[in-house]
Amino acid sequence: IYIETFTNKTNEPNIEVDITNAVKDYFVKDGALKIANSKEEADSMLKGEIIGYDKEPLSYAVNREIAEYQLVLTVNLTYINLTDDKILWQEKNFKADSEYYSTVRQEKFTSTNLDEEQLLKNAAKELAREVVGRIVEGW
Repeated sequence: IYIETFTNKTNEPNIEVDITNAVKDYFVKDGALKIANSKEEADSMLKGEIIGYDKEPLSYAVNREIAEYQLVLTVNLTYINLTDDKILWQEKNFKADSEYYSTVRQEKFTSTNLDEEQLLKNAAKELAREVVGRIVEGW
């Protein structure tokens, strides 16, 4: 499988690198399909388009400050058989998410002290897990 660098259609800079790398890493970890270095070396290809990066409040503290956030990544995905250029699987508005506590609660919950960069990595790993599962298990 060749994994094309995801296209970033959001205003969030450089997230396509983290998301593409997370998907590649999960394919390597899974081991069912080998990652090709180029489209020419591959039998299939995964294309992704990041269309949403939404940080939403999940809960509030007593003083009405946001206590917990959720990051939702939304992507359009296409999995193509390169031998005949047929689409094997396509899904629009595929979502993955991750939660974290804001600084309001971080003083109490130091084990959940995640910054937004780590939050993105967690959401990207969740996205990768779901994508690899669907492709390897036949969606």
